[in-house]
Amino acid sequence: MAKLANNPAQRVWNWIQRYLLERVLLRRPYERMYLILGGHIFFQTLSAAVELDLFSLLAKHRSMTREEIARALQCADQPIRILLLGCTALGLLCKRGASYSNTFLSQRLLVRDAPKNIIDVVRWQNHINYRAMSHFVEAIRANSNVGLQEFAGTESTLYGRLAHDDRLEGIFQGAMESISVQANAMLVRSLDLRGTSYLVDVGGGNGTNIVVLARRFPHLRAAVFDSESVCEIAKENIAKEGLSDRLDVWPGDCFRDPFPKEVDAILFAHFFTIWSGQRNRQLLSKCFDSLPKGGAVIIFNMMQRDSENGPLGAALGSPYFLTLATGEGMLYTWHEYKQWMCEAGFRSIESRPLPRDHGLIIGRKM
Repeated sequence: MAKLANNPAQRVWNWIQRYLLERVLLRRPYERMYLILGGHIFFQTLSAAVELDLFSLLAKHRSMTREEIARALQCADQPIRILLLGCTALGLLCKRGASYSNTFLSQRLLVRDAPKNIIDVVRWQNHINYRAMSHFVEAIRANSNVGLQEFAGTESTLYGRLAHDDRLEGIFQGAMESISVQANAMLVRSLDLRGTSYLVDVGGGNGTNIVVLARRFPHLRAAVFDSESVCEIAKENIAKEGLSDRLDVWPGDCFRDPFPKEVDAILFAHFFTIWSGQRNRQLLSKCFDSLPKGGAVIIFNMMQRDSENGPLGAALGSPYFLTLATGEGMLYTWHEYKQWMCEAGFRSIESRPLPRDHGLIIGRKM
């Protein structure tokens, strides 16, 4: 064996194998492991750049040197050098010579004036979710939202406790509106409500969903079904949009209080992920009892694959619902939603895959 190892040809072959293994076969897995191990650092790099409004600065000037950026942000050179290194390595900035500029992705998502920016979502992750996720392993062991201890109050969900902190509630509502606005474009394109007269958006928040749907379908009447304080916000937004003649609010608890009698479609947009499978079944049974013949229940959400191996969006969102939001939800599979609908009595169930890991599932009461 020693002679074989000292053979020049064998040494060359060993080197080739090591090169192929380290530089070719394992290159991407190693890079992925860096992203996992350094996830906290890489996210804080993004968050710092957003808080400093670096991407908006570069959008205004197109490209700038490090010295110009440091001067504009009123920061010392070395900290800005570290920030720019991180943003460039992550593909958020492009460096040509001594100048930095936004990439296509950062220009689209991280500039304050960009219509599809996710700045509010980044702030939500940083100021709310990040604080709780250090308790993930405790939440797994306890099967409970242990991360809630990071926030003042005695309420059992994040949504209740945010009422104690106006700043955090503002950050949260801003993120939810940003997510809704971007998702609504998909919802409006894929949902046909020409045969629907009165839709209720359960957990509809500030009314963003029903406003967009009412613009698309001029005959439609709709209401937000949510807590009293949230409904007040929705009512103000509806009035600002000049749609108070067709849109309204219905304060209540969706698990206890009745839905409006006139309803013939009930929408759950990014809502079933909050609750356990048992509670979701309860809601679907209530929908079946409330709807007239021909009425529809509509689920619009990010979806987990039936194979339960992704996508990344489902893996990103699910720990949040366990560790912080309610301690009982996650992103469920297509099959689970359809099975729950069948158990509640709905038939003629159709599903439509949509971009960005979203999907639409519609069941009808026959």
